Parts: sequence; structure tokens; C-alpha cells
Amino acid sequence: MKRKPDVGDWLATVRAVEAAARDGLERLHDLERFHRDAQRAIVAQFRPGALPRLLALAVHQPLLSPQAVANHLGLSVAGASKLLERAVTAELLVEITQRRSWRLFLPHDLAVEFGYAASKRGRPAKEPPALPASRALVDTFDTFDREMAEIDKLLSGIVQVPSASD
Repeated sequence: MKRKPDVGDWLATVRAVEAAARDGLERLHDLERFHRDAQRAIVAQFRPGALPRLLALAVHQPLLSPQAVANHLGLSVAGASKLLERAVTAELLVEITQRRSWRLFLPHDLAVEFGYAASKRGRPAKEPPALPASRALVDTFDTFDREMAEIDKLLSGIVQVPSASD
């Protein structure tokens, strides 16, 4: 900056800070979306195995290879490759090398950011609500919804709602 900045210098600086803040918020939203998608993918698996640990590793070390995953998670390289394939199938990771050896994977948002994957076009799909913290809580909510539906059915036969003309 100049020794005595004028209004234009301050405006450029403030705009740069604003742009950096917007980029940071966008990254935060991408990270939160990855977390929600990872939760859904883990719950959808019959036996998630090491998938939760892989996705936690992807947050801290986004560029993953089978060898690195094997070293960090204590798996064989073949097991790490299969685990990475499960994450690709669940659309949580994207393979960026497209070859059989020395494969590399990134989370989808970073793959789009770096040009390895195409961004989704059109109106964003409605995202399902976040999952509750435990399966017992899910069962409790499902039971509650069923009971409320039964009560509504009982009340609709007993209580007649007066119309506006009455």
C-alpha cells in the first residue's frame, strides 16, 4: 500500500477482504455438505467398516492414495483401494488420475475446484435433512410420527371442523 492510502486503496482492500470471506464461507458450506453426505453414506451401508475413518481422514488430508490410506488406517493397500472405491461409489470421493496404478482421490468439491470433475449444473437438488445423532433417536422419531398419524386419523372421524359458512 501507499504511504498515505486514499479512498480507492481502502476500497480495493475491503473488496479483497470481502472476496476472501465469501470464498471461506463457500468452503465452509462445502465442508458441511461433505459431512452430511458422509453421514448419509455411512448410515446407508450395512457394514460401514473403515468408511467413517476414511472420510474423517479425507477432511484432514484431502488428496488420498491407496498407499496413504493404508498407512494411516492400518489397512493393506488392496483393502484401502476397495475402501476408496466404496467412497467413489457413494459419490463422496472422485478419482482424479483415471489409471490402475498410482491412483489419487479428492473430495468432490475440491475435484470441481481444481478442474478434475465437472460441476453440477442446473437447480440444486433439495438436500435431505441432516441425520439424527443415533439410530435409537431415528426409531423414536418414526414411532412418534406413526402415533401422531394415528391420532390425526382418530380425531378426523370424531371432530368435525366447522366451515366458514356455519
